[in-house]
This record gives sequence, structure tokens and C-alpha cells, in this order.
Amino acid sequence: MIEFFSMKSASLKFPFNWEERRPSIVNQVLFVPQYYQQHEEWTFPGWESAQFFGNNQPVYIEYCAGNGEWILHKAVENPHINWVAVEKKIERVGKIWAKSQRLQLPNLRLVCGEALTFTKFYLSDNSIDEIYINFPDPWPKERHAKHRLVQNLFVEQLSRVVKRGGKSILVTDHYLYCQQICEEMQKSNCWSSLFPSPFFKTEWVNYGSSYFDSLWRDKGYTIHYMQFENNARGLQ
Repeated sequence: MIEFFSMKSASLKFPFNWEERRPSIVNQVLFVPQYYQQHEEWTFPGWESAQFFGNNQPVYIEYCAGNGEWILHKAVENPHINWVAVEKKIERVGKIWAKSQRLQLPNLRLVCGEALTFTKFYLSDNSIDEIYINFPDPWPKERHAKHRLVQNLFVEQLSRVVKRGGKSILVTDHYLYCQQICEEMQKSNCWSSLFPSPFFKTEWVNYGSSYFDSLWRDKGYTIHYMQFENNARGLQ
């Protein structure tokens, strides 16, 4: 059995200071700077470039990758798929990077940056096969709900970058957020739920686990799984 959790975190740091921040690829990590207004001036080299995977295997993205437990297992189990971990907090990115280096995973790359910004400015149309969003911050207080990731702008960008027939899988322990996700995805002309009403299920055999999955299960919370297919009606 592969041990993922005892490895030390890498001393990964931003490759720029605040005043000179800019998009950068260092050690196969794409750094997407915050509060930066020139994203469109930087050209993303593409997943098939040597800076990333160097091949044209299918690309699966996990947003909100946390400390990486879920995606590390998936990358080991599915070497024929290119996996991309997107995480905003550099401390967490450092942990994933350290573990991936120790495991020598050529099919796992990282993005340190905010999910919507990365998706909007760095991903090309119809370039992603599947996306996963595992336990996004629910911002449970009503006055903070506007900060939730899965809202109209982000859903529109997912519709653009995920291939026709591609899947979006979302997981949360927060029932109200689950309801909002289902509503937002189905308001779009592009996404159709692959689960019947109420459009989620509470068990998914062999889906994989993570720190938050274990944490919320231990507390007795119910986990909600949602799956949607991009039918691309909105892109025609």
C-alpha cells in the first residue's frame, strides 16, 4: 500500500515577489498570481508541452485539491490519464508537490491559483475531459454565500472548457450548497444531471477519499455526490 500522508511538505515558494508577480511555470507547477490584471497577455503552452505532460492523454482536473490525498491516489491508479490539481493555498500546493515528487508521478501537475481565474484565462475551449470539485468551501453563513465557487460565472467557464460529453463531478457535505450546485448547473443550457431527482446520491463506491471526506464522515455528516454531462447545447 502506498503511503501518502507521512511525507514532509515541500518548501515551495512563489517564484516572484508581490511587485513583480506574473504567471510562471516552475518545477511543473503553474503559478497564477492573485490581483493581477494581465492574464490575457500570457500564453498558456498547452498540456502537451514539455513543461507539463508532453503527451495528449485525457486531462482531468480536480479543483479544491486540498492536501492532495484524492488526486494522488487517482494519478497512481490511472496512469493513462493526465491529472491536474488546482489549489489556491500555496502551503497545500507544496504538500501535493512534495508527495508527487516522491511518488514520481509524470501524470500529475499542479496549479497554484484561484479556480475561476485559472479556468477563464488559461484553459482553451474543449480542452478538458472531466472535472472534479471535492468539498469546495461552503461559506455556510448566508452573507458569505456570494463567495462560493460554483456560481453562474464559473459554470459558464466549465461549459466552455469541458468537451462535449465530458463530465463534472461535485462532492459536498453541505446540503444547501448541494442544492445550489444542482440549481446552478441545470440553469445552464449545457449541463444535464446524470442522476435523477433530487440530482445527487449519498454513496459512490470506490469514488476515493480525502481528508475532508474522512473528517465529515467521522462527524456523521452526509456526503452528497453530483454528476453532470456537458451536452454543449449552449455552445451551438
